[in-house]
Amino acid sequence: MHDLVVRGGMIVSPTQGVFEGDVAIDGETITAVTEPGQRTGDRVVDASGRHVFPGVIDPHTHVGLFAPLDIEADTESRSGLVGGVTTSGNIFRRGGSYPEIMNEYVADAEANYRHDYFFTLGLLSHDHAEEVPHIVEELGITSFKWYMNYKLQVAEMFDLDRNLLDDVADHFIGELAALETPTTLAYHAENAEITGRRTEELRAAGAEGYEAIVARFPPHAEAQSLVAGASLAAQHGYEDSFYTVHVSAKETAAELAELQSRGYGVTGETCTHYLCLTSEDCDDRMKINPPVRSAAHRDALWSHLAEGTLSIVGTDHIANVQENKVGESIWDSMWGSPSMATMLPLVLSVGYHRGRLDLERVAAVTSANAAMAYDIYPKKGSIRPGTDADLVVVDLDETRTIDPDRLQSRADYSMYTGRSVTGWPTHTILRGQIAFEDGQVRAEPGDGTHIDRPVGD
Repeated sequence: MHDLVVRGGMIVSPTQGVFEGDVAIDGETITAVTEPGQRTGDRVVDASGRHVFPGVIDPHTHVGLFAPLDIEADTESRSGLVGGVTTSGNIFRRGGSYPEIMNEYVADAEANYRHDYFFTLGLLSHDHAEEVPHIVEELGITSFKWYMNYKLQVAEMFDLDRNLLDDVADHFIGELAALETPTTLAYHAENAEITGRRTEELRAAGAEGYEAIVARFPPHAEAQSLVAGASLAAQHGYEDSFYTVHVSAKETAAELAELQSRGYGVTGETCTHYLCLTSEDCDDRMKINPPVRSAAHRDALWSHLAEGTLSIVGTDHIANVQENKVGESIWDSMWGSPSMATMLPLVLSVGYHRGRLDLERVAAVTSANAAMAYDIYPKKGSIRPGTDADLVVVDLDETRTIDPDRLQSRADYSMYTGRSVTGWPTHTILRGQIAFEDGQVRAEPGDGTHIDRPVGD
């Protein structure tokens, strides 16, 4: 007799395929994966006619940006559970010393996250570079971010004595490369000199609407920056730990494919909005950097995701309320939009149901590959004995119209409001506990915990 059995579902494994079976759970851990009907439990989730995926991992969120972390850790992890997310990565940046502030951040997170999480910290200065060994060895945080979009702005934005020029990046990449502990460097690809000049010209010309945002961030400014950043990482022998976030342009994906063909182990992430929207669909609610582009870019990203150039889907989730998000013009509107809860349903609806991805690839790009990139695999991202019992049971045939209220975020809007989407979670299981079922989030604030990394096999 097990504590919990997920019975009779079609188990989706990126490595073993799709097969009918039972998943037995004791405590927080998967203890057996068997043929159907062989296990009994104190609690049983009947998954017959449904599919069982590894718990979704959203590696790219910004929680605590427009409201305090203690509030958004609660509301946004609640929303994530609605969409099958059992682990998320929270990316944030501060100008001051991370060792001095992280105890407070971890305390707020531990008390309020409903699903598991990890931090990715922005490196902005030489002082941050010097802190890297302590952060990794003492805090269990092994992922960092290089913000090329802030290259010429960090001194003013964060009250630092100088900007984020390449000597700073050279310093922190060197510190990361010197560690024996595996780490990950997330990279925002953007040539800030090009986008800065574009911004001045477009504003002077009175450009308005979403087209102005697309013109402000041209594809070549993203693609060129990717190559430059990966090259600097390679000079330190660090290219296999280089992770480019939110790839939005077909040119960037093509450059990524070329780097990989040359032996660079660079990881590519895209986001659901680049896969499911076009610029013609967008208004101020979708003001995001980089912006949503044309159908040609969207279709190319799907192809690269299917063939493996891009290996991970994230969301760049940022919660806000529409009254604050949408300004008088596109220039006044704020950055970012919420989408964590819709990540898996959209990939299933637009990817699987339209023949772009098979189910094994869906499980890989929404879970397993992110776990590998952020050094939490196989504890997370797999369905096998000895790993965390993080699962999402999905009705592939359930069609819903997206409604912000159903997503349970602090945000009162969605980029996808009114869109019909097929493939929704019925149950989300976090470390052996039913965290979401029957449309209700069962997990409480504090049920989630920080994942100290790296996590070995």
